[in-house]
Amino acid sequence: MTNKDLDHLPIYGYLIICVFLMLFSLPVLAEWDIVTHTNIDSDVQTKVAHTENSEGYSLEIYRDANKVIRARFSMLNNLNRLDGKNCPTYQVDKRKPENTSINDAPCIAHRKWGEFILGYISGEEVTSTFLHNIMNGSKITFRFILENSGYTETSFSLLGSKRTLTEALGSNLKVLTDSGFSN
Repeated sequence: MTNKDLDHLPIYGYLIICVFLMLFSLPVLAEWDIVTHTNIDSDVQTKVAHTENSEGYSLEIYRDANKVIRARFSMLNNLNRLDGKNCPTYQVDKRKPENTSINDAPCIAHRKWGEFILGYISGEEVTSTFLHNIMNGSKITFRFILENSGYTETSFSLLGSKRTLTEALGSNLKVLTDSGFSN
């Protein structure tokens, strides 16, 4: 299409083109991206789905070498620290809040981060309602106790999480819920 062709386009034609361009640019607006972490001992590289909010917190989800899917909530602000004893609670949209890994296993609590196991991959499938909710939700909120006994919460948009998680965890990975629904 040339500029001359656009001269004869009715006004609603311009509108259709604008809507079309906006729809295809939505993934660019996503707040999730892929980062690569390299193990300094083995040089093994891991693709990580990563997001960071305006408050300085980050969330990373990745598949480790043992086919375990992990989520790590981290504090980037050096002034605040988690109490290191209690796991953060996370809640996707209005669903039930959680503060444990899959199968009620405890999370790993540290002063700067909390890590959860979201699922174990078997073949090319993982049964994880937690992961399914993150991939299909709108917002995830973390609530946690600070080292100074304060309590706070922070949220992350899940816009773009499904696309980014699919890339990081493997495009052939089928995510099932406890009820059998898949991604």
